Formats: sequence, C-alpha cells, structure tokens
Amino acid sequence: MFIRSSKELALLIVNRRKKLNLSQTAVAKLVGLKQQTVSEFENKPESTKLATLFKILSAVKLDASVLAKEEQLISESQWNEEW
Repeated sequence: MFIRSSKELALLIVNRRKKLNLSQTAVAKLVGLKQQTVSEFENKPESTKLATLFKILSAVKLDASVLAKEEQLISESQWNEEW
C-alpha cells in the first residue's frame, strides 16, 4: 500500500487500531504516550513528531518502509497479468 499524505497514514493507523480492538488509551499505554497524543495524531497527523509516529506504529504492530519512486514504478508494473 502506498501512503502519500499524513492523513492517509493516520487513516491506515486508525483502521489498524480498530481492527486490533485497541482504544486510543490502550495504544497510548503500550508505548508510554498520553491518550490525547494519540487522538491528536489521528485528527491532525501533520503536526506529529516522528518519534511519536514510530511509537504509535509500534503499538499497532506496523512497520514503515520507504521506496524510491523509481523502485515504486518498477514494482507496480511487474505484475500485469491476471490470475
């Protein structure tokens, strides 16, 4: 999945949190944050510190990966065949 904005990333994390049946409070407690910090990320992700983002990712059992745009284009075009 390609994420191209902070809002898309926040939505992905909210959906993951809900899939894991975790409240904002539970996520916060797992990584030593306040519930308010998790809420602020979910509602206004563009103002979140990177350290906070990585803590939240860890709490919802997600990793981040960065690809060069050239690699992205190659990986998107490799599988053109239908199964």
